[in-house]
Amino acid sequence: MTIQQCNYVLTIAKAGSFNEAAKQLFIAQSTLSLSIKSLENELGIKIFERSGNGVFLTDDGSEFVKYARQIVENSNFISERYKSKNIHQKLFIVTQHYDFIADIFGKMLGEMPDCDYNFALKEIQTHDVISEIEKSHSDIGVIAIKGSDSDILKRYINKKGVTFTPVLKASPHIYMRKEHPLANRSMLTKADLRDYPYISYEQGEHNTPFFTEELTQGNPGNKHVTISDRATLMNILMISDSYTIGTGIMPSALNKGYIVSVPLESDDYYTIGYLLNANKKTSPLVEKFIKMLNEMAEGLEK
Repeated sequence: MTIQQCNYVLTIAKAGSFNEAAKQLFIAQSTLSLSIKSLENELGIKIFERSGNGVFLTDDGSEFVKYARQIVENSNFISERYKSKNIHQKLFIVTQHYDFIADIFGKMLGEMPDCDYNFALKEIQTHDVISEIEKSHSDIGVIAIKGSDSDILKRYINKKGVTFTPVLKASPHIYMRKEHPLANRSMLTKADLRDYPYISYEQGEHNTPFFTEELTQGNPGNKHVTISDRATLMNILMISDSYTIGTGIMPSALNKGYIVSVPLESDDYYTIGYLLNANKKTSPLVEKFIKMLNEMAEGLEK
Protein backbone atom coordinates (compact mmCIF):
# COMPACT_ATOMS: atom_id res chain seq x y z
CA MET A 1 0.00 0.00 0.00
CA THR A 2 1.31 3.46 -0.90
CA ILE A 3 0.43 7.02 0.05
CA GLN A 4 -0.41 7.55 -3.60
CA GLN A 5 -3.02 4.78 -3.48
CA CYS A 6 -4.53 6.32 -0.35
CA ASN A 7 -4.78 9.63 -2.17
CA TYR A 8 -6.40 7.86 -5.13
CA VAL A 9 -9.09 6.39 -2.88
CA LEU A 10 -9.84 9.77 -1.28
CA THR A 11 -10.09 11.46 -4.68
CA ILE A 12 -12.45 8.80 -6.06
CA ALA A 13 -14.64 8.94 -2.94
CA LYS A 14 -14.93 12.71 -3.25
CA ALA A 15 -15.43 12.77 -7.03
CA GLY A 16 -17.97 9.94 -7.06
CA SER A 17 -16.54 8.32 -10.17
CA PHE A 18 -13.31 6.82 -11.47
CA ASN A 19 -13.51 8.90 -14.63
CA GLU A 20 -13.77 12.25 -12.83
CA ALA A 21 -11.10 11.23 -10.30
CA ALA A 22 -8.71 10.27 -13.11
CA LYS A 23 -9.18 13.71 -14.67
CA GLN A 24 -8.43 15.42 -11.35
CA LEU A 25 -5.36 13.24 -10.83
CA PHE A 26 -4.17 13.68 -14.44
CA ILE A 27 -3.81 9.95 -15.00
CA ALA A 28 -5.53 7.42 -17.25
CA GLN A 29 -8.68 5.83 -15.86
CA SER A 30 -7.25 2.38 -16.58
CA THR A 31 -4.18 3.21 -14.48
CA LEU A 32 -6.39 4.37 -11.63
CA SER A 33 -8.60 1.27 -11.81
CA LEU A 34 -5.59 -1.06 -11.79
CA SER A 35 -4.08 0.71 -8.79
CA ILE A 36 -7.31 0.45 -6.77
CA LYS A 37 -7.75 -3.20 -7.78
CA SER A 38 -4.20 -3.94 -6.61
CA LEU A 39 -4.91 -2.20 -3.29
CA GLU A 40 -8.15 -4.14 -2.79
CA ASN A 41 -6.35 -7.42 -3.50
CA GLU A 42 -3.57 -6.55 -1.06
CA LEU A 43 -6.00 -5.67 1.74
CA GLY A 44 -8.50 -8.42 0.94
CA ILE A 45 -11.44 -6.01 0.85
CA LYS A 46 -13.63 -4.28 -1.72
CA ILE A 47 -13.40 -0.51 -1.36
CA PHE A 48 -15.82 0.65 -4.06
CA GLU A 49 -19.04 -0.64 -5.61
CA ARG A 50 -20.01 0.59 -9.06
CA SER A 51 -23.52 1.71 -9.95
CA GLY A 52 -25.23 3.47 -12.80
CA ASN A 53 -24.70 6.78 -11.03
CA GLY A 54 -20.99 6.28 -10.38
CA VAL A 55 -19.29 4.55 -7.46
CA PHE A 56 -19.94 4.40 -3.74
CA LEU A 57 -17.95 3.19 -0.75
CA THR A 58 -18.58 -0.21 0.77
CA ASP A 59 -18.61 -0.58 4.56
CA ASP A 60 -14.95 -1.65 4.43
CA GLY A 61 -14.26 1.24 2.08
CA SER A 62 -15.79 3.77 4.46
CA GLU A 63 -13.59 2.47 7.26
CA PHE A 64 -10.50 2.49 5.04
CA VAL A 65 -11.12 6.12 4.02
CA LYS A 66 -10.78 7.22 7.66
CA TYR A 67 -7.32 5.65 7.89
CA ALA A 68 -6.31 6.80 4.40
CA ARG A 69 -7.19 10.39 5.26
CA GLN A 70 -4.96 10.27 8.34
CA ILE A 71 -2.08 8.83 6.29
CA VAL A 72 -2.38 11.48 3.57
CA GLU A 73 -2.76 14.33 6.06
CA ASN A 74 0.30 13.18 8.01
CA SER A 75 2.28 12.83 4.80
CA ASN A 76 1.29 16.34 3.69
CA PHE A 77 2.18 17.71 7.10
CA ILE A 78 5.66 16.16 7.04
CA SER A 79 6.26 17.37 3.51
CA GLU A 80 5.15 20.91 4.33
CA ARG A 81 7.09 20.96 7.56
CA TYR A 82 10.46 20.18 5.96
CA LYS A 83 10.24 21.20 2.30
CA SER A 84 11.64 24.68 2.83
CA LYS A 85 15.22 24.82 4.08
CA ASN A 86 15.26 28.63 4.12
CA ILE A 87 12.63 29.07 6.82
CA HIS A 88 14.31 28.96 10.21
CA GLN A 89 11.57 30.11 12.57
CA LYS A 90 8.28 28.26 12.79
CA LEU A 91 5.29 28.59 15.07
CA PHE A 92 2.02 26.71 14.66
CA ILE A 93 -0.78 27.65 17.07
CA VAL A 94 -4.20 25.99 17.36
CA THR A 95 -6.99 27.36 19.50
CA GLN A 96 -10.68 27.49 20.12
CA HIS A 97 -12.36 30.60 18.72
CA TYR A 98 -10.81 33.45 20.74
CA ASP A 99 -10.08 36.92 19.45
CA PHE A 100 -7.61 37.57 22.28
CA ILE A 101 -5.37 34.85 20.80
CA ALA A 102 -5.54 36.58 17.42
CA ASP A 103 -4.58 39.79 19.23
CA ILE A 104 -1.47 38.17 20.77
CA PHE A 105 -0.61 36.51 17.47
CA GLY A 106 -0.75 39.86 15.66
CA LYS A 107 1.49 41.49 18.26
CA MET A 108 4.02 38.66 17.86
CA LEU A 109 4.12 39.26 14.11
CA GLY A 110 4.67 42.97 14.71
CA GLU A 111 7.66 42.22 16.94
CA MET A 112 9.34 39.73 14.60
CA PRO A 113 12.74 40.79 13.21
CA ASP A 114 13.36 40.98 9.47
CA CYS A 115 13.85 37.26 8.82
CA ASP A 116 12.17 34.32 7.14
CA TYR A 117 9.53 32.53 9.19
CA ASN A 118 6.45 30.34 8.86
CA PHE A 119 3.62 31.10 11.30
CA ALA A 120 0.14 29.60 11.43
CA LEU A 121 -2.90 30.27 13.60
CA LYS A 122 -5.86 27.90 13.29
CA GLU A 123 -9.18 28.27 15.10
CA ILE A 124 -10.70 24.78 15.19
CA GLN A 125 -12.96 22.49 17.20
CA THR A 126 -11.95 21.55 20.75
CA HIS A 127 -11.24 17.88 19.98
CA ASP A 128 -9.07 18.89 17.02
CA VAL A 129 -7.05 21.34 19.11
CA ILE A 130 -6.10 18.49 21.46
CA SER A 131 -5.46 16.13 18.54
CA GLU A 132 -3.14 18.62 16.81
CA ILE A 133 -0.97 18.86 19.92
CA GLU A 134 -1.07 15.11 20.55
CA LYS A 135 0.23 14.44 17.01
CA SER A 136 2.71 17.37 17.15
CA HIS A 137 1.09 18.93 14.10
CA SER A 138 1.04 22.20 16.03
CA ASP A 139 3.38 23.58 18.67
CA ILE A 140 0.90 24.95 21.20
CA GLY A 141 -2.84 24.97 21.70
CA VAL A 142 -5.16 27.18 23.72
CA ILE A 143 -8.49 26.06 25.17
CA ALA A 144 -10.81 27.01 27.99
CA ILE A 145 -11.97 24.19 30.23
CA LYS A 146 -15.31 24.60 31.96
CA GLY A 147 -15.14 24.11 35.71
CA SER A 148 -17.98 21.59 35.62
CA ASP A 149 -16.09 19.47 33.07
CA SER A 150 -12.59 20.01 34.44
CA ASP A 151 -11.86 16.51 35.76
CA ILE A 152 -13.22 14.70 32.71
CA LEU A 153 -11.43 16.81 30.13
CA LYS A 154 -8.12 16.91 32.02
CA ARG A 155 -8.09 13.11 32.26
CA TYR A 156 -8.81 12.90 28.53
CA ILE A 157 -5.99 15.35 27.76
CA ASN A 158 -3.48 13.51 29.95
CA LYS A 159 -4.25 10.20 28.25
CA LYS A 160 -3.29 11.83 24.95
CA GLY A 161 0.20 12.70 26.22
CA VAL A 162 -0.72 16.39 26.36
CA THR A 163 -0.23 18.79 29.27
CA PHE A 164 -2.63 21.57 30.21
CA THR A 165 -1.22 24.59 32.04
CA PRO A 166 -3.83 27.02 33.44
CA VAL A 167 -3.28 30.73 32.84
CA LEU A 168 -6.47 32.49 33.87
CA LYS A 169 -9.94 31.89 35.31
CA ALA A 170 -12.86 33.74 33.78
CA SER A 171 -16.55 33.91 34.59
CA PRO A 172 -19.13 33.44 31.79
CA HIS A 173 -20.27 36.50 29.85
CA ILE A 174 -22.97 37.08 27.28
CA TYR A 175 -21.77 38.54 23.99
CA MET A 176 -24.26 40.64 22.01
CA ARG A 177 -24.41 43.74 19.82
CA LYS A 178 -24.25 47.06 21.63
CA GLU A 179 -27.83 47.90 20.50
CA HIS A 180 -29.23 44.65 21.94
CA PRO A 181 -32.22 45.15 24.28
CA LEU A 182 -30.21 43.56 27.11
CA ALA A 183 -26.90 45.30 26.44
CA ASN A 184 -27.27 47.84 29.24
CA ARG A 185 -27.89 45.29 32.00
CA SER A 186 -25.21 44.91 34.66
CA MET A 187 -25.92 41.18 35.04
CA LEU A 188 -28.00 38.65 33.10
CA THR A 189 -29.71 35.38 34.00
CA LYS A 190 -30.62 32.49 31.74
CA ALA A 191 -34.27 33.48 32.09
CA ASP A 192 -33.46 36.92 30.62
CA LEU A 193 -32.17 35.20 27.47
CA ARG A 194 -35.15 32.95 26.84
CA ASP A 195 -36.59 34.91 23.90
CA TYR A 196 -33.32 35.50 22.05
CA PRO A 197 -31.45 33.22 19.58
CA TYR A 198 -28.47 31.42 21.08
CA ILE A 199 -25.35 30.86 18.92
CA SER A 200 -22.80 28.13 19.57
CA TYR A 201 -19.82 26.64 17.74
CA GLU A 202 -20.45 23.26 16.18
CA GLN A 203 -18.14 20.46 17.31
CA GLY A 204 -18.81 17.96 14.53
CA GLU A 205 -18.86 14.31 15.55
CA HIS A 206 -17.38 15.23 18.94
CA ASN A 207 -20.43 17.18 20.07
CA THR A 208 -20.28 16.09 23.70
CA PRO A 209 -20.82 18.56 26.57
CA PHE A 210 -17.18 18.70 27.69
CA PHE A 211 -15.97 19.60 24.16
CA THR A 212 -18.34 22.53 23.71
CA GLU A 213 -16.77 25.99 23.93
CA GLU A 214 -19.78 27.64 25.55
CA LEU A 215 -20.17 27.38 29.31
CA THR A 216 -23.80 26.26 29.25
CA GLN A 217 -25.57 23.83 26.95
CA GLY A 218 -28.38 25.06 24.76
CA ASN A 219 -30.87 27.80 25.45
CA PRO A 220 -33.74 28.14 27.95
CA GLY A 221 -35.87 28.84 24.86
CA ASN A 222 -35.98 27.05 21.53
CA LYS A 223 -33.91 29.34 19.30
CA HIS A 224 -30.49 27.88 18.56
CA VAL A 225 -28.02 28.68 15.77
CA THR A 226 -24.86 26.65 15.12
CA ILE A 227 -21.87 28.18 13.31
CA SER A 228 -18.28 27.12 12.61
CA ASP A 229 -16.15 30.27 12.49
CA ARG A 230 -15.67 33.47 14.44
CA ALA A 231 -16.28 35.82 11.50
CA THR A 232 -19.75 34.35 10.99
CA LEU A 233 -20.45 34.64 14.71
CA MET A 234 -19.50 38.31 14.78
CA ASN A 235 -21.55 39.12 11.69
CA ILE A 236 -24.67 37.45 13.06
CA LEU A 237 -24.27 39.11 16.46
CA MET A 238 -23.90 42.55 14.88
CA ILE A 239 -27.09 42.37 12.79
CA SER A 240 -29.46 40.46 15.07
CA ASP A 241 -30.60 40.14 18.68
CA SER A 242 -28.81 36.80 19.05
CA TYR A 243 -26.17 36.13 21.68
CA THR A 244 -23.44 33.71 22.61
CA ILE A 245 -21.62 32.80 25.81
CA GLY A 246 -17.89 33.37 26.26
CA THR A 247 -15.05 34.27 28.57
CA GLY A 248 -15.65 38.03 28.48
CA ILE A 249 -12.09 38.59 27.20
CA MET A 250 -12.55 40.63 24.06
CA PRO A 251 -9.97 43.13 22.79
CA SER A 252 -11.89 46.21 21.67
CA ALA A 253 -9.42 46.82 18.85
CA LEU A 254 -10.72 43.70 17.13
CA ASN A 255 -14.47 44.22 17.52
CA LYS A 256 -14.36 48.06 17.35
CA GLY A 257 -16.89 48.24 20.18
CA TYR A 258 -19.72 46.78 18.10
CA ILE A 259 -19.98 43.76 20.42
CA VAL A 260 -20.35 44.08 24.20
CA SER A 261 -20.21 41.53 26.99
CA VAL A 262 -22.40 41.33 30.09
CA PRO A 263 -21.71 38.96 33.02
CA LEU A 264 -23.96 35.91 33.25
CA GLU A 265 -25.22 34.83 36.66
CA SER A 266 -23.55 31.43 37.12
CA ASP A 267 -21.47 29.45 39.59
CA ASP A 268 -19.45 27.90 36.79
CA TYR A 269 -16.26 29.32 35.29
CA TYR A 270 -13.66 28.87 32.55
CA THR A 271 -10.03 27.95 33.12
CA ILE A 272 -8.06 29.23 30.14
CA GLY A 273 -4.75 27.53 29.53
CA TYR A 274 -2.34 26.20 26.97
CA LEU A 275 -1.65 22.70 25.70
CA LEU A 276 1.78 21.24 24.94
CA ASN A 277 2.92 17.82 23.81
CA ALA A 278 4.48 16.25 26.90
CA ASN A 279 7.27 14.67 24.82
CA LYS A 280 8.23 17.73 22.77
CA LYS A 281 10.68 20.46 23.71
CA THR A 282 9.28 23.99 23.46
CA SER A 283 10.92 26.42 21.06
CA PRO A 284 11.88 30.04 21.88
CA LEU A 285 8.87 31.22 19.86
CA VAL A 286 6.52 29.01 21.88
CA GLU A 287 8.07 30.38 25.07
CA LYS A 288 7.51 33.93 23.80
CA PHE A 289 3.87 33.18 23.02
CA ILE A 290 3.38 31.72 26.51
CA LYS A 291 5.02 34.81 28.03
CA MET A 292 2.65 37.11 26.11
CA LEU A 293 -0.34 34.96 27.09
CA ASN A 294 0.64 35.22 30.77
CA GLU A 295 1.17 38.97 30.43
CA MET A 296 -2.33 39.32 29.01
CA ALA A 297 -3.73 37.34 31.93
CA GLU A 298 -1.84 39.47 34.45
CA GLY A 299 -3.17 42.63 32.82
CA LEU A 300 -6.75 41.38 33.14
CA GLU A 301 -6.32 40.48 36.80
CA LYS A 302 -5.11 43.98 37.77
